Amino acid sequence: MKKEHLVIIGNGMATGRLLSEITALDADRYAITVFDQEPHGSYNRIMLSPVLAEEMTAKEIVIHPTAWFARNNITLHTDDPVISIDRDNQCVTSQRGEVAYYDKLVIATGSEPALPAAVRDCELEGILSFRNMRDVKRIKEQANSSEHALVIGGGLLGLEAAYGLRKQGIDVTVLHRGEWLLNRQLDEAAGKLLQAELKRRGIHVLLDKEALAFKGEGHVSSVLLSDGSELQVQQVVIAIGIVPHAELAEAAGLDCQRGVHVNNRMQTSDPLIFALGECCQYGDDTFGLVAPIWDQVRVLSNLLCDDGSHRFAVNPTATKLKISGIDLYSAGEYLDSEDTDAVVFKDRFNGSYKKLLFRKDRLVGAVMYGDVQDGNWYFDLIQEQQTIRAIRPHIIFGRAFCEKKSADAGTETERTTIAAAS
Repeated sequence: MKKEHLVIIGNGMATGRLLSEITALDADRYAITVFDQEPHGSYNRIMLSPVLAEEMTAKEIVIHPTAWFARNNITLHTDDPVISIDRDNQCVTSQRGEVAYYDKLVIATGSEPALPAAVRDCELEGILSFRNMRDVKRIKEQANSSEHALVIGGGLLGLEAAYGLRKQGIDVTVLHRGEWLLNRQLDEAAGKLLQAELKRRGIHVLLDKEALAFKGEGHVSSVLLSDGSELQVQQVVIAIGIVPHAELAEAAGLDCQRGVHVNNRMQTSDPLIFALGECCQYGDDTFGLVAPIWDQVRVLSNLLCDDGSHRFAVNPTATKLKISGIDLYSAGEYLDSEDTDAVVFKDRFNGSYKKLLFRKDRLVGAVMYGDVQDGNWYFDLIQEQQTIRAIRPHIIFGRAFCEKKSADAGTETERTTIAAAS
């Protein structure tokens, strides 16, 4: 019997994970064709930062090399993005003119870097983004002829890019329009601790400022900032966020807003077409972290290869920073509000900081810097949303302390019971 043809547009992390799930669940179910705009197999995009810092090689972050596709009888078109979707005839056409007919289609086109207004019409060389393997190569090449680099964006990706550039031996400044670093993951106290550590590593930080204009003759040589100052640089790396790649889906008439709209089964407005990863939108949410994308993959692989009973939901996420020697962890809510109570623990000697947020005896958020060993435990408590009243007086001191207190309380109860019986 002829197999259904599954066509996948895009070959990033989401596709790599989806293919792993499909081949594990039902390897013979589909004839699969993948179109990739990059010239190689799929790789772990979130590990680009260690590659830039030369702590890992490009080969080490590959998920599926091109040979894997051949071994699993998957047709892979590299360096050949899809340019149109014909829903009436159920086919896609690539840039090279390849036409693939589908029974089911997955759109996993990812995202592109968001750009500040000052960059959009700028044609100077030396202004780069940080999203793929090609970007890493260009950044490293440019660093060889640079003395000072500016990274625009004090979020996770921007700080990891700054660390990677600093490891190349050049001066680095981070420009962030927020009042503190990682202001969407950390509170101000943790953000200031992070800034102090980066300063010790030779990374300068400018807060509450933006880039207004880039100057130079053919190549960037300086940046005019919103406070009127001018920074002399030979390289600019932009990492201020992402914009979902939804143009292809929108041109095909699928429902789109910021991303490609999907339901809780990852279906688009066309029941034969699915979307997942950074290109999709569920409700009001789009996705840049890996945890919800893995949840999406589980839902879609279950629908494609199993009973289709899984449903996608947006859950709390945890944040870590991939910079060697800097330990921070954030999960759930991170800023105080009128209906939350906060407990804070600081150890100035060890440079650690911990804040837990509670709402009606339930843990709803954790921010940790320095000592993060209980991060996953706090995250589980946040997700479970069970009352923690019994351990609340001790929870700030961590799991081991709470378990010891519970054991001590049990022993004391046992002694009291024996004494009463006597």
